[in-house]
Amino acid sequence: MLEELARRLRDEGVDFSPKLGDPANTPKTRIYFFDVERPVKGLQPTRQLFKDEAQLSRFLWLNQDFLKYATKNLRITDREARLGPGAKIDLLATDTKTGELVGIELKAEEPDQGIVAQAARYMKALKARAVSEGHSGARLMIVTGQPDEDLAELVQTQSEKLGVKTDWLLYRVQFDLRPA
Repeated sequence: MLEELARRLRDEGVDFSPKLGDPANTPKTRIYFFDVERPVKGLQPTRQLFKDEAQLSRFLWLNQDFLKYATKNLRITDREARLGPGAKIDLLATDTKTGELVGIELKAEEPDQGIVAQAARYMKALKARAVSEGHSGARLMIVTGQPDEDLAELVQTQSEKLGVKTDWLLYRVQFDLRPA
């Protein structure tokens, strides 16, 4: 039945991700539907994402060298760092080149509307902590599994208003097996 539905949707110019019949889908899996002519930029296969922030955070903590190559000059200094009241960020880092204090907020799959207020709290707290610790500035990195242009735009508006640079990055985990 799902294969038939998928075929009919595609015949009408509607594509989707993940596949409707993907055995990894659960009742909580978000299915993205979009015009075949206008695919969602950056949409990731759900099998290439962590299921929760704790897994993603642990992976990045244990593989800190990876971040140095993906986001040059970052040195992670803390995990689950309390920046202030109501502001506990997933990872805290220092940019060794610029001296900025960098907060890294992780969203394993797709972000929700709450990311806008959460990001604003983090920006304010990062900025205050950067000043008190003598950093050259503050920056927020939001790392998500799925894109959301509307939320990214709202966060960027807050970023400009509060004077804290914000980067929105997509991640993907890939596992390759090769002959030895």
